[in-house]
Amino acid sequence: MNIQNPFLDPIFLPSMQIVVGVFGLGLVIVLFFARHDLKAGLKGELGKRLIGWMLITPIFFVAVFVGGIVGAIILLFFFYRIASEYIRVVGVERPYALYVYALIPMTFITAVFVPSLYSALPAAAILLLTLIPVLSRRVDNLYQQLSFAGRGYLYMVWTTGHFILLQQLGGNGLLIVTAVSVALSDAMQFTVGKIVGKHIISPEVNPRKAWEGLIGDFIGASLGVALFSFALPIQFTIVEIILLAILIGIGAAWGDLISSLVKRAADTKDWGQLIPGHGGLLDRANSMLVVIPLVYYFAYLVMEVRK
Repeated sequence: MNIQNPFLDPIFLPSMQIVVGVFGLGLVIVLFFARHDLKAGLKGELGKRLIGWMLITPIFFVAVFVGGIVGAIILLFFFYRIASEYIRVVGVERPYALYVYALIPMTFITAVFVPSLYSALPAAAILLLTLIPVLSRRVDNLYQQLSFAGRGYLYMVWTTGHFILLQQLGGNGLLIVTAVSVALSDAMQFTVGKIVGKHIISPEVNPRKAWEGLIGDFIGASLGVALFSFALPIQFTIVEIILLAILIGIGAAWGDLISSLVKRAADTKDWGQLIPGHGGLLDRANSMLVVIPLVYYFAYLVMEVRK
């Protein structure tokens, strides 16, 4: 886990230039909707999303391109932060919360050093989960807490671990393509939904997410994949690049809806307050939890099965 010089990576500077340009375009769009009042625009939902991604992106770039112990610390922070937001919002009791936290290093170590065993982690996690009520001697709300902890591990921790697997499989390029495409999908979904959104997908889950907004998801994902196509592994054909954009668009929308579903069931608006005025880390990165594993298994089919 050696620290890398990001400037030695041929895709680092081009990626930085594109990202700066995308954020500049985002500010222009915010100004347009806010009628040239930038301060008011940044307080709106689109502005909040833009600021959230502007805060997350530099940290993400450091984790990817510097890597080593620095990247490990950033990723572990992400693991623990999203887990803590989930545990607080859903109401996971202490013994089960400790179970989720304890599985984070196990998941990280398995992904880094023994990736061939990563697919066995869900089964191992379920077996270990049954020990909690036995050892704690607490059976109140048993099935509810088992469900909260088990789903929390699979939803928050196991999915995030695919970040490591994806980097091992496709390098930094595939990670950057995926992350930027998700961010653009998130922004374009809101923009298109705001302009033409009329038919809500599921009012009981998210009263603002419209079917028309899915067009924005696909536009944003396609834009991200197109801009960073130079960073994709050479095994990807044109057809597979198009399928990748579609997959990211679907996954981004799906991840947002899952997040809304859990928050609605917990009767809360935001996952946390890590980003002042913009909610928790999961409020900006919820789509990644679905997109990262989807892209990994798609890329695996493209790159490994052909060998």
